[in-house]
Amino acid sequence: MGRQIFGVPLFLLFGIIGCAMLQEAPTVEISGSRLTCALNPEMVDGNLETVGAFIAQGTIIKEFVSSIVKEVPQQRQYQRRVEGSLKTETLIKLDAPTYIAYVEVYPASTIRNLVLDTAIETPNGKLSFEPIEGKRGIKTEGTLPVKFKIGRVIHYLQLTANALEDSENVRHDDEERKMWIPLKGASIREVKFYERQKK
Repeated sequence: MGRQIFGVPLFLLFGIIGCAMLQEAPTVEISGSRLTCALNPEMVDGNLETVGAFIAQGTIIKEFVSSIVKEVPQQRQYQRRVEGSLKTETLIKLDAPTYIAYVEVYPASTIRNLVLDTAIETPNGKLSFEPIEGKRGIKTEGTLPVKFKIGRVIHYLQLTANALEDSENVRHDDEERKMWIPLKGASIREVKFYERQKK
């Protein structure tokens, strides 16, 4: 008898959860025709075969520099610094403010320190960005998609990532013991947006 009474609340509980899941509107992928990305149109063209790369503007310089240290006035130390910027970014715009459940990023290379921020254009035309928490500042490797929960109305999505070292185009100066490593942008095959389907 006790087991039967205990089973009734469980049945009701699972029934309520099941109904809630059935009533929740499914998500649908937003068409690429509703998305624009001036710097990287390949990231939102709906084609996983095309690849867009962040634009990098910087160089890593590695060199030995003299430093004044107590007892050893001219000790040479190895130094690594960035000339320009390590940061790269791209901006994706929806055709209208839309409630986005989540986005999927399809990498085509390693992506370091990937960060997503969203914005809605204000009446004066300015963009005020808000961070997407959770997988913030992540590193991706391989080509499997990475899912980011959005859960808000957005008009713009900004993706920021660190540039990568372009090891194929390194320049050396053996006399100065100096090295210049150009930076290149990480690559993304596609960024897919998913919205809740209206009931």
